[in-house]
Amino acid sequence: MRLRLKYILLFLLILFVSVVIIDFIRISNYETITKRGDGLKSQQDEVYYELVNGADIMDWSRLDGAVEYVENEYDCSDFRLVNLVRILYEYGDRIPSDYLSKIEKVLLNFRYWWDEPGENSMCYWSENHQILFASAEYLIGQKYADALFPNSGLTGKEHQEKARQRILDWLEMRWDYGFTEFYSAAYYPEDMGALMNIIDLSEDNEVVRKSRIILDLLMYDVASQTSSNTMFVSVTGRAYERGRRGAPWVNSFRELTNYYWGDGKEIEADMIYAVMKSKRYRLPPVFTEIAKDTSDVIIRQCNGLDIADLKEEGYYGPDDRSMMMQWGMESFTNPEIIRNTMAHIRKCNMFSNKFLADAKYLDFTLIKALHLEPFLSRSLKMQTNGAAIQQGHTYTYRTKDYSLYTVQKYHPGTYGTQQHVAGMNIGDYFSIYHMHPARIGGNKDASPGYWVGYGHLPHSVQDQNVNISIYNTPEEKAIMELGLIDFTHAYFPQALFDTTLVENNYAFGKKGETYSAFIGANTFEVKDEKDIIQPGNKVFWITEAGSKSEDGNFQNFIKRIKSNKIEWDSVSLTLSYKSQGKNYYTKFDGDFRIDDELVDLNYKRYDAPYVQSELRPETIEIAHNGKSLFLDYKNMKREIR
Repeated sequence: MRLRLKYILLFLLILFVSVVIIDFIRISNYETITKRGDGLKSQQDEVYYELVNGADIMDWSRLDGAVEYVENEYDCSDFRLVNLVRILYEYGDRIPSDYLSKIEKVLLNFRYWWDEPGENSMCYWSENHQILFASAEYLIGQKYADALFPNSGLTGKEHQEKARQRILDWLEMRWDYGFTEFYSAAYYPEDMGALMNIIDLSEDNEVVRKSRIILDLLMYDVASQTSSNTMFVSVTGRAYERGRRGAPWVNSFRELTNYYWGDGKEIEADMIYAVMKSKRYRLPPVFTEIAKDTSDVIIRQCNGLDIADLKEEGYYGPDDRSMMMQWGMESFTNPEIIRNTMAHIRKCNMFSNKFLADAKYLDFTLIKALHLEPFLSRSLKMQTNGAAIQQGHTYTYRTKDYSLYTVQKYHPGTYGTQQHVAGMNIGDYFSIYHMHPARIGGNKDASPGYWVGYGHLPHSVQDQNVNISIYNTPEEKAIMELGLIDFTHAYFPQALFDTTLVENNYAFGKKGETYSAFIGANTFEVKDEKDIIQPGNKVFWITEAGSKSEDGNFQNFIKRIKSNKIEWDSVSLTLSYKSQGKNYYTKFDGDFRIDDELVDLNYKRYDAPYVQSELRPETIEIAHNGKSLFLDYKNMKREIR
């Protein structure tokens, strides 16, 4: 009996080793597609701009870069398709037949979605890419309804029907839960480009009307989060360095807000240029009233879903619709999602995609058979788990002089890849914020990095002009963590202020009539004119905003802030702060109290003077200063008053 057991165990060991070796050889042969189109000059936006503005003669070869980019299916090909599609629809009769045939051949062979034959390294899954690909597929399918698309084997009509369902699914998610990439100056333009194409070019009344309603909700976000008329910078699910800093020369979205709410100068060649020329979309006047509102206003909002909510809301499976929600949240390796991710990558042949290539290290037969993926995700504490953009309960306090904004108590202590959970806009000029860096050096837009995302997220809470944030970073680096920096730091561009004072654990700034203060647990170190470092793993940052109308002169503001009482316990991670007659108390990943009253940090879908609504609303009404907008998504009603 013992001899038989010995042979059985030996056989199982040999089998185990053999399977691992075979898998290792198989996985080692996976190739990653790394080709990029960085050297190609794409001029589809400029060509469209010139055509709209009456160009009589056009050098169509200027589209060569964009066509080659799409033909090779380089990442962000869908960006190029926005105005390329508009050119085909609006000016296709002017394109020489031989060149038109060249464009059509590329578009009919394109891989429009992750489930189609072929391999590439395009990002299909983020919220903006989903609607961009669906919009392009739908409209190309509509235009060439009877043509056979060689790559997919589908007709244009079949592509149109396939993309139509994805469009409607995407729109319904936004109506029910808001934007996952909430308030993103980097990615709202992509959503706008896709939606404008659907609105202007689709022949389907339902798709057009529902797209128009969702574009309204996007524009409400922009209007309500815009500071001093034109600077659209706030907390967000996805931001890069320039999107967090807000200076006019680095925030490309300002052209749009300036057109609508500033000096009215038209947008130049851009993906969203069509928004100004559309005959099917008119900006509701109520948004102009909201953007120009100079009163002190609190804007609370709930955006997106938590991973924990996916099952109850019906987005937990491996089906296409659920994967749109899960991967739209950038949730790939989180324990609840990781098996769906692996199944989807295998199903859609995506191990060669450069963004997903590292998933091959989990493609071992025994890991799959024994359902070990969630265990590995938890035990290895994968930093990629921080890419997940979960539900954001956002709080914005906006005045004529500044805006202060926070995602209330957003998963304290966990990783954060591109989130921006707290900051302050200095008038209409620039922004300031603090963070725990994930690493030092490297690409400035690396996610997470020194100025992008977070190594570890703070416990951050806000009431009106006061934000309190507590950082509790680990003493030791996790196995798969990029790095573990032993300080937090703030973007505080002293050269952009009129006056600054950095003294001990205080940093004060004045720009025009706007005042700002940072208070830290430890003495600040000025690294350069824009970087203030606070050493330590267990620290706090208090941000308080002020202005001439509230505090009088700048010296009065400094004196008031310095006199505020602070009680900090670095062991229990509790902080008390008294300012302007209010007693604030909070604990890391715990309660937030004001004058001993517990503050509810979970919000309705909309909670602002302009609009009130629950999640999954039946209708939404936005109103201010005698103007209003009534929206009924299910019944496709949109009433501008």
